[in-house]
Amino acid sequence: MADTKTTFLKRVISAVLAASLVLALGWFGGKFGLYVVCSVAIILGIREFSRLAFKKDVIPASVTYLFWFTSILFYIAMTDWYELGLLWFALANVLFLSGTLWLCRSKVSNDALLPALAFGTFGMAYCVLLPNFAVQTIKTENGEQWFLFLMIVVFFGDTFAYFGGRFFGKHRLMPEVSPKKTIEGAVSGLIGSALGGTVHAAIVFPFVPWYQFVLFCILCGLAAQSGDLIMSLVKRVARVKDSGHIMPGHGGILDRLDGIFIACPLVYTFALYVTPT
Repeated sequence: MADTKTTFLKRVISAVLAASLVLALGWFGGKFGLYVVCSVAIILGIREFSRLAFKKDVIPASVTYLFWFTSILFYIAMTDWYELGLLWFALANVLFLSGTLWLCRSKVSNDALLPALAFGTFGMAYCVLLPNFAVQTIKTENGEQWFLFLMIVVFFGDTFAYFGGRFFGKHRLMPEVSPKKTIEGAVSGLIGSALGGTVHAAIVFPFVPWYQFVLFCILCGLAAQSGDLIMSLVKRVARVKDSGHIMPGHGGILDRLDGIFIACPLVYTFALYVTPT
């Protein structure tokens, strides 16, 4: 019981500190401060994912460095020349897939090489392509508020899911992927996303009907929960509990932001859809 209370306290303190840092950067640094937040999160996410995907005793270290290099170049290109995003994604994959094939020549079995190639493409999509839409969201009109909306929807969902599962959880949601998650927790999370996101939006975006936000927050919360489960699957395959240790009580960046990453394109699309022209 004491260990549980200590872990919970660590989670609360680290979450409050992280949220305070992000809000401070956004408040004092404006859009640039939020760009910094996104860049740090993406770079740390790339680092953590590479440790999950490319085991040192199976895949040469050079492949990990190639993944870092390719992913960071892809992120820079996407940020500055977003309109050519599909081309940059294709070129990044050409570089990584071709380079990995030659770097692993005669060193890695076929059974290990093919998953490494697939992990690289998946990692660039999950850790760079998806969260880059947070940067694009910040660039829009009221971009700072849309970024805050994204965080509120996902983090309210996480919080409600945690407590809903802890107090009411009885039916396992997807035990083969994440044994502790429950259907009750998932439903509570969707309620939290809808509640937090709609209240924030009603204050900041009064020109949008409230029911549109309710429906969107549920959809966005569902995507965020899916992102959480996807990363749980990656960690289970990699046989690790957490993606990293940067946030006490939470784990790594991918443990905390997996839902954020996958929800970014949805919020960006919705912001473009409802913003008056």
